[in-house]
Amino acid sequence: MSHLPHRFRGLRWRLTLSYAAVTLVALMSLEIAFVIVPGIVSLAGPQRPAALLTGLERQTPRLLPYLQRTPPDRAGLSAFLSAHRDPILISSTLTDAIRGTVAVIPGGNAALLVIGADGQPLATLAPSSGPAANASAVYALPQARSAVAAALASRTDATTLIQNADDGLTLAAAPITDTSGRVRGALLLGVDLVPLLRPLFATNLLGLLASLIPFTLIASVLGTLFGVLTARGLTRRLGALAGAADAWSQGDFAVAVRDPTEDELGQLARHLNGMAEQIQTLLAARKELAVVEERNRLARDLHDSVKQQIFAASMQIAAARVLVRRDPEAAEARLSEVERTVAEAQRELTDLIRELRPAALANKGLVLALRDYSGDWSRRSGIAAEVYAQGERPMPLDVEQALFRVAQEALANIARHSGAAHAEVRVSWEPEALRLTVSDDGRGFDATAAAGKGVGLQSMRERVEAIGGALAIRAATSGRGTCVEACVPLARLAVPVPDAADRDDAAPPARDGARV
Repeated sequence: MSHLPHRFRGLRWRLTLSYAAVTLVALMSLEIAFVIVPGIVSLAGPQRPAALLTGLERQTPRLLPYLQRTPPDRAGLSAFLSAHRDPILISSTLTDAIRGTVAVIPGGNAALLVIGADGQPLATLAPSSGPAANASAVYALPQARSAVAAALASRTDATTLIQNADDGLTLAAAPITDTSGRVRGALLLGVDLVPLLRPLFATNLLGLLASLIPFTLIASVLGTLFGVLTARGLTRRLGALAGAADAWSQGDFAVAVRDPTEDELGQLARHLNGMAEQIQTLLAARKELAVVEERNRLARDLHDSVKQQIFAASMQIAAARVLVRRDPEAAEARLSEVERTVAEAQRELTDLIRELRPAALANKGLVLALRDYSGDWSRRSGIAAEVYAQGERPMPLDVEQALFRVAQEALANIARHSGAAHAEVRVSWEPEALRLTVSDDGRGFDATAAAGKGVGLQSMRERVEAIGGALAIRAATSGRGTCVEACVPLARLAVPVPDAADRDDAAPPARDGARV
């Protein structure tokens, strides 16, 4: 069961649960707004149950004989009221358990008065206690007289025949008519319904609240089903996007997201497909440009080194051919020079072949790659080389590749032209810039006079400028030799520059130069 929490953290289950919760809340809100609240308001408001009139109308025919006498039989009316205390139900929809507790009983919890046609009380029956204990006081209420007047006027509107007094009494009047339709009097009932309606209120409220159970079950089932169906389609479409992104991250841009919908996800899929096509086109163009650039570099290097050496060798061979019979010793010297020139051309070609397979910067890093290359270069050229690094930090691969090429070209120039005995490579990650310096103790040269004449120098300058840096060539600080310096501002590389505190706490200590 330990996998359940992780599973339910998925988007599909979160959407399913959210849909279920929203549906549940919506249906419960409708239930409360349209069923429970109106039920509570109707139960808690002023009560005018029409069942009171029905109960009074059932007794009026039995009182008619006493009112038809002249004068009306007061004693008979009083005796009848005392003998017939039939309960009057407030509602016809009552269970047997509460039927007796909510019944209006004349003389028990309600006052009953027989009013003559002249509006005067003829007989009364009142309870021993409570608001309706004083029948005269009940009849003196304005609402009681209004209800009696409506009954004597043969009104049938329940809103006029049932009135609510300010003291909480509910007053109901029913006319007593003979067979000819003549009104002989009225029957008035006064009762406090609040204590009687409490059990009915509680029962109805529980019934309304119980209706929430099926609403909750229905909402949960509908919300869950809707959430599962909706989340399945949504997660499937997101899964297609994720699968395509994984393929693109591995270089497979032939994978496309098939989503023909017009919603936001469909638009996103089409934008991503377009982006993948543009990246594929850009990569192909960059690959072609890299091939062209590498061919141009090889052409420049071959022109400046191997071609010139082969031309010099051919000139020496021609001279040796002229001297071979006339001066064999001079011809042999010429051939020895040709041998040295060919050996130099061989070394140049070996260097070019090695440059076609440069150090794996992505795995080694710039400093380690320079150490490895400098060691090989030192063994081939016989010139001692040292590599120093300070504050090393990861850099973008294209930057390291460009600086590595600059160092290669600078060391190649040292081996060809400087006559130096010692070379030094320094890489420094300064607070604002990355700096590469290659210096030697050779004879040096005039960089200003050589500007535009050598392809190698121009190639180094173009590589550094391509990554937003600058290349400077000057005399070495020792007074002998040449110093080639490439400086690349970190701000152009989008590399965060550490503040002073970070430099003191986090920067690695400067590493001593390793002689190779």
